[in-house]
Amino acid sequence: MLSSFRKGAGMLAVVTTVFGATGALAEARNVLIVDGAYFPALTHVQPGDQLVFINNSTTNHTITGANDAWTSGPIPVLGSYTLDVDADTPETFTGAGSEADAAVMEGAISFDAVATE
Repeated sequence: MLSSFRKGAGMLAVVTTVFGATGALAEARNVLIVDGAYFPALTHVQPGDQLVFINNSTTNHTITGANDAWTSGPIPVLGSYTLDVDADTPETFTGAGSEADAAVMEGAISFDAVATE
């Protein structure tokens, strides 16, 4: 029984060390789509995070990563699109509503740490 306890405690120590060494856990970062802009316009992320685009505009909206690396397809009003971020995710994206005269909007991500003061 004592041997079983030692193995369990040892495994717990290994798991704790592995997860502790990986740093912060992945996070979901919301980007609101409003008429004419993304909010925030710049979102700080790390590989493993998710960007969740939430369409609060008045029309369907499609977003595309730089060099057509990814596309959301049409996101309906009050709908959302989730993008898994990795180290190769382009740092800029553009999009527009479904209306013919819709302005092209620009947004960006940054892999830099957020400055705190």
